[in-house]
Formats: sequence, structure tokens, C-alpha cells
Amino acid sequence: MHVLTVELTIKPESLADFLQELQQFSRFIVQQEADCLRFEIFQDDDDPCRILLLEGWSSRRHLEEVQLQRAYYQPYFARVHNMFAAERLLRHWQALPLEQG
Repeated sequence: MHVLTVELTIKPESLADFLQELQQFSRFIVQQEADCLRFEIFQDDDDPCRILLLEGWSSRRHLEEVQLQRAYYQPYFARVHNMFAAERLLRHWQALPLEQG
């Protein structure tokens, strides 16, 4: 499984609208995309405008070459782009095998 984390900082005045958009968008992805193995949304306890997405995908290749090219991403980003207080921070992760013993 390929894991993507996305760190977001949202403008305070846009937080409620952003969370509504994100909930709808993430629900759609989880229901429609078989290659989405995990999708979790976290909100910072100390700063509610900081959001962390933790996404699990079948592979990085699928995420970059197939998933992010889906037609519904552009309208979503167009709706939420002005709600960001800072650039999104994306990080790609791969699991390391646990040593036995």
C-alpha cells in the first residue's frame, strides 16, 4: 500500500465550508474508487484550521497516473483553492517490513 499524507492550513473564515466540501469529496472517493484503501481526515487539536489527510492507495503509480487525473479533481480544487491559507504539503510514504525476532 502506498500512503499519501496531505497537510492543509485553511483560512478560519473558510473552515466550515472547506470541511463540508472535503467530507463530500472524500466520501465520494471512498465509495467509488476501489484503489483507495484508506482515507482518514484529522484536525489539529490546537489549531482547528490545520487538517491532515491520510490516504492509502494501491500504488503510487496508480495515484499519480490514474487517480489524480480523474475529471472530478479539477472542479474540487477550483472550489477549495481560495480556502487554503498556505500551500498543501504532500508526502509519499512506503511501509517498511517489520523485522521478525
